[in-house]
Amino acid sequence: MEDLKELLGEWANKTLADLFDHAVTQYGEEEAMVFNEERMTYGEMGRRVADFAKGLLRLGIKKGDKVGIWLSNRPEWAIAEFAVAQVGAVMVPLSTRFRAFDIEYILKQSDSTTLLMADFFLKNNYLEVINEICPELRSAKPGELNSKRLPSLRNIICLSQKQYPGMFKFQDLMNGGNDPSSDSLLKKIQVSLKSSDIINIPYTSGTTGFPKGVMTTHEQYLGEILVFCDRLTISEKDRFLALPPFFANFGNYFGILLPVLVGGCSVPVEFFDPENCLRLIEKEKITHFTGTPTMYLDILNHPNFTKYNLSSLRTGMTGASPASVQMINDVRSKMGIKTICNGYGMTENSGATTMTCGADSAEVMAKTTGKPLPGVEIKIVDLKTRGDLSKNQIGELCTRGWIVMKGYYKMPDETAKCFDEKGWFHTTDLGYMDDEDNFVITGRIKDMFISGGTNVYPAEVENFLYTFPKIQQVAVVGVPDERMGERGMAFIILKEGQPSNEKEILDFCKDKIANYKIPKYVKFVNEIPMAGVGKIQKFKLQELALEELKKRKMG
Repeated sequence: MEDLKELLGEWANKTLADLFDHAVTQYGEEEAMVFNEERMTYGEMGRRVADFAKGLLRLGIKKGDKVGIWLSNRPEWAIAEFAVAQVGAVMVPLSTRFRAFDIEYILKQSDSTTLLMADFFLKNNYLEVINEICPELRSAKPGELNSKRLPSLRNIICLSQKQYPGMFKFQDLMNGGNDPSSDSLLKKIQVSLKSSDIINIPYTSGTTGFPKGVMTTHEQYLGEILVFCDRLTISEKDRFLALPPFFANFGNYFGILLPVLVGGCSVPVEFFDPENCLRLIEKEKITHFTGTPTMYLDILNHPNFTKYNLSSLRTGMTGASPASVQMINDVRSKMGIKTICNGYGMTENSGATTMTCGADSAEVMAKTTGKPLPGVEIKIVDLKTRGDLSKNQIGELCTRGWIVMKGYYKMPDETAKCFDEKGWFHTTDLGYMDDEDNFVITGRIKDMFISGGTNVYPAEVENFLYTFPKIQQVAVVGVPDERMGERGMAFIILKEGQPSNEKEILDFCKDKIANYKIPKYVKFVNEIPMAGVGKIQKFKLQELALEELKKRKMG
């Protein structure tokens, strides 16, 4: 793609391993990451990445093998990412909020041979989850797992000081000895890699309720961060508060890849706490902040907001849900972030698809998602005729160009459904282009809703709820929520003679699926509105949900 090569410039034909090597060479003595009390330079990070890459080679991991990463925002995530890139393997990022239902499906569908995980994170017991899925672990030798439910999985690496049955310790793998032959092997592998190789398979869900692995390349990620760097005027040695989770493209770009591009320092945060963010901005002289509108608002509205010195802040990025004009103005005037951008994107489009510019007004920032990334084509088509629409006409947003995924992993039929005969990717999102050529997203053809900046797909939640033995039928829709943007409401028909209550349903969900997927409300009904073809009429459920919400607020 000539447009992409032009955008990449000196980074054309390069990989994420090359990106990291450049940073180690160019910025070796500069701080790469600050985590709690630990400070790590690029030189030290380079040594750790090389050691872990050699450890992966000793496990027999080869080019194209899938490596699941189930960690919170911490340096080991970045170390694993670049080590995986160096050995030519492929990352499979896993949400810290996933439970057994999610983890088992994704590790199996992705053919992951290796899993890097923590033992615990916050209140989540990852050991319990993985032992539930793989009871064979308790009697297996590390590296020789033979799991009935996960036939491809052989290696589990645990980030812990403790030694657990069937698992390697992260530190032991890094300390496995310095074999000179592995240095030359690493170099040989890296030379063989192509910028068009798949490096990451993040999973997204759809109306079928089954997560789909989005195959994304080195050059797509490099292109995205170069655009971010340009639009936000990111400078050499900027300091980034790495708040959004690394397992998502949004967090990976602004917490790992963009800092490495400019030799900047990343300050990872494992979970969002507004006052801790304020404290770190002051202490670490943070220059760039990335967060959802909910995060910005929680910081701006914190009672101790004025007690902290935020004068180092210069740039900011927001996204995942709409922001108000007032919020943008407050970010600029009260937080001191003069250059702030937002955008629209999706995993299938490598993250960002459109993006505003730092000079755009608060009105443009709040009401639009900006213009397409360089080299990206976008059009709006009529839902029925598929014909192109003019400005200010709402239709389906379609994309074409270097950002579009290479396909869903092992799902050729699902992939084919997304593209038309001219190669346009159909996003199933609704929007229009305004008079200034900015794009406005108005809704979703799919019934997906966004809770706290995270996509929630009702079909996936419904599929899980059907595993509760008392439920006969269930349908989930999103309802407005003051803090999270939207939360789920589940309409449930119980089986005859099987009484239940809201608490029992919500308790059933707890610790089994990610908390953002758990409905906030449960409404028991005798029937669910259906169309003549037997399809649930979600728009009618939406009306009923809003009525129910109104009643609950009043009473």
